[in-house]
Amino acid sequence: MDIGLHFNQRAAKYNTSSNWVKDKLLIEKIFDLAEPTKESVVLDVATGTGKIAEVFSGKVNKLIGIDISQPMIDKGKILYNELVISSAEEMPFYDNTFDVIVCRQGLQFMDLDKVIPEIYRVLKPGGRTVLCHLVAYSDEDKKEAFNIQKLRNPARKNFFMPNTIPDVLQKYNFKDVVNYDYISKESVNQWIYHGAIGQHNINQIKEAYQNGSENFKNIHQVKFLKDDITDDMLFGITRGTKKQYEEV
Repeated sequence: MDIGLHFNQRAAKYNTSSNWVKDKLLIEKIFDLAEPTKESVVLDVATGTGKIAEVFSGKVNKLIGIDISQPMIDKGKILYNELVISSAEEMPFYDNTFDVIVCRQGLQFMDLDKVIPEIYRVLKPGGRTVLCHLVAYSDEDKKEAFNIQKLRNPARKNFFMPNTIPDVLQKYNFKDVVNYDYISKESVNQWIYHGAIGQHNINQIKEAYQNGSENFKNIHQVKFLKDDITDDMLFGITRGTKKQYEEV
């Protein structure tokens, strides 16, 4: 599926499509790890409807969002100093532009070997990136978790383990790479009715939970309620710093 079309279809329901979308604790964690100042120039990659931008808006010198979906960014456009419709794999920014770059739930739709070097390129020396993405817990749950993720997002390119983003940051010369876990308890009904998949995929997701292994259900603390299913989904929040000029 085309990524732009996928998110154009999701725009209307995006802000209510998951608990993590509006999770204040998660958003504040990203902000705190980014350590912005009033002088910071900040880029929000795959900015979507602007939920991450809300915490930066008014607290930094300049806030720029980049996304490929016009209907998505139309939801939060008042928050930004500038909005750019573009792929993050080839960003239309000069080298060494940003003090902080953040991205939540966007890299799974991109080529990591293109977007991570781009993030490094447009960061200022000493600048920080904070990247937050859904991950499998371990090898024990990844097959079932990734199957469900693919059914929900047919446009997805990547499936992440806890070490995926930290490893790729180190591969592309980021230093001081640290990773944090964050668990979000999600309603499966809320998570699947996002407007961009058909009933066949929805039914398959529900069947995957119903027929899932006991190991998967235990790891994800899956609960079957009267009209819903809950899943403790794991997010990795990774911070890395671009080297100073003298370190390169």
